[in-house]
Amino acid sequence: MLNSNIVLQAQGLSRHYDDGQRRLDILKGVDLSVVAGEMVAIIGASGSGKSTLLHCLGLLDRPDAGEVYVNGQATNGLNEVQRSRLRNQSLGFVYQFHHLLGEFTALDNVAMPLIVRRLPRCEAREKAQVLLERVGLGGRITHYPSQLSGGERQRVALARAMVTEPSCVLADEPTGNLDRETAEDMFDWLRQAVQAGGTSLVVVTHDLALAARADRQFTMTSGHLALK
Repeated sequence: MLNSNIVLQAQGLSRHYDDGQRRLDILKGVDLSVVAGEMVAIIGASGSGKSTLLHCLGLLDRPDAGEVYVNGQATNGLNEVQRSRLRNQSLGFVYQFHHLLGEFTALDNVAMPLIVRRLPRCEAREKAQVLLERVGLGGRITHYPSQLSGGERQRVALARAMVTEPSCVLADEPTGNLDRETAEDMFDWLRQAVQAGGTSLVVVTHDLALAARADRQFTMTSGHLALK
């Protein structure tokens, strides 16, 4: 039986790809448990399997072996519609490149996951505005992504990840495209958002100084994950 405090768990995850000439083993029996309210950092060289692990944890990719549990629910047997629904209900995502929709304002970008849930648009926007104010962008809600700085766009992406009140946020190099000062500010916003929302955070990063501020740090090496 899974610990009731565990919001996200990987057991024995393996993943490989074939490049046409040889088999590439990306994940090799990875185990990881994330408990409610904690911040976990995963560091490692490019190609070590960090992003693949995050994609499997986020139900964006399926492992070849092993199981991912989200709030105690096994996910291997779910079809794509069920996986998509579970992602929307329980997980949030922040990427190195914000992936905001250029034709929508900051407010509507943040409200989008709730609109996908079929929440009334006015209610979705109200919740989105609260999150934007929380990350210091209350005065920028009507601005489009092209009118925002890189750091501001990442904060919009963070608010979008948090608006559904997910059990866990998965962040893939969220500060990798930012200068040092802005990256540190973004990391502070991540911590504050996690603490305010009572959610957990798994962040993949190359930045050792920022990773050291997490509750636990793991190192990914050639498909193996180990506590640092």
